Amino acid sequence: MAVTPRGLRLVVLLALVWGSSYPLIKITAFYASPVIISLSRVIVSSIFFLAITRGKMQRGKNELIVGILNVALFMLLLNFGTALSSNPGLASVMIYTQPIFVLVLEKLLGTRLNKMAVIGIVIGFLGVLVSISSSNFGIGEIIALVGGLTWAGGTVFFSRKIPDSDVIKLNAFMSLISIPILIPFTPVDFYFKVSPFSFLMLISLAILAQVVGYTIWFNMVKEMGSVVASSSSLLVPVTSYFMTFIILRDLPTSLEIVGSAITLFGVYLSLSKGKDTF
Repeated sequence: MAVTPRGLRLVVLLALVWGSSYPLIKITAFYASPVIISLSRVIVSSIFFLAITRGKMQRGKNELIVGILNVALFMLLLNFGTALSSNPGLASVMIYTQPIFVLVLEKLLGTRLNKMAVIGIVIGFLGVLVSISSSNFGIGEIIALVGGLTWAGGTVFFSRKIPDSDVIKLNAFMSLISIPILIPFTPVDFYFKVSPFSFLMLISLAILAQVVGYTIWFNMVKEMGSVVASSSSLLVPVTSYFMTFIILRDLPTSLEIVGSAITLFGVYLSLSKGKDTF
């Protein structure tokens, strides 16, 4: 699949949306525990998507698998990995091993991969690695690494099994089935400071990261294929540095700047020279 102008617009939108969500998660985490944040995201998105579709969902065995991998299980691993990590930045890098896992899975499944797309993804991921300065690796990073694999599996499965899905109806189903999966984990590291601001942050984050972000993401995979779409996701950590400065006034470090430049170059190679061939 070649990269289209619409695909490039989706890439930019996703980078802005998910890049903005990281500083918002940092703010929201002062008021709510990781599982509460995850649960609120799927509850709000369920209400939103079901309202749009008037209660209609795209359901089935394949949709259930995609929902568990991409939403319920992935969000649990993401939040627990970040919470247990000595360095949340390193945990996020482990999550963004997803494009590497997508390459491996697609190759194992017989996909012919464009050489420049592969080189671009590897360079882009190396740039993300350069962006973090900690070398501590523990249980949190291992959990986050499994999250990257889970996300990759869900992406490849979606791309192969239900690529022509109605993204809105699919998201309605995935969000709804994730609620009973997340509820049993609510007591883990539970805290919630009830206030109008905390509810505002939870709802805003759910709409931005879950409703808008996931809608863009699955449209990207439909438009560009799993490999090129996954390489584009590496722009999210880069954008998050910029948005963190805008929202929280935290300046990026020199390593973050250098790493971001490397990542941008890698993604450029993947988008301008790469194709996803099935």
